[in-house]
Amino acid sequence: MTMRRPIIPSWLAFGVAATLVVGVGACSARTLPPGSDRRVHEGLPQTPADDVLRLRVLGVLSTALDVNASGLEVEADAGLVTVRGRVASGFEQQSLGAIVRAVPGVTRVQFDLQVENPGAGR
Repeated sequence: MTMRRPIIPSWLAFGVAATLVVGVGACSARTLPPGSDRRVHEGLPQTPADDVLRLRVLGVLSTALDVNASGLEVEADAGLVTVRGRVASGFEQQSLGAIVRAVPGVTRVQFDLQVENPGAGR
């Protein structure tokens, strides 16, 4: 019985495989266009523009049944939302916090509220 020699030596096959793996990885790397936000391409959370975020929060508050948003002011700065004003009760304050934190794009919430009846609703 005669032994056959491989057509391609093993060291050459390994070199070709390694080159293909490195080449495919290099081809899949993308260069982002100037001015693009890398968070979009890397799947990181995005913070909407301040005005958009402020309008989102105001829109959600205007439709909330358990919060009277008429006496509230909302500011947004890079995901930080500040809510100022008056609320009627502790329950309304808690509802307000939950609603604002649930708005997409809100990363932190700061309150400057006057609660008329802090013990109500607890």
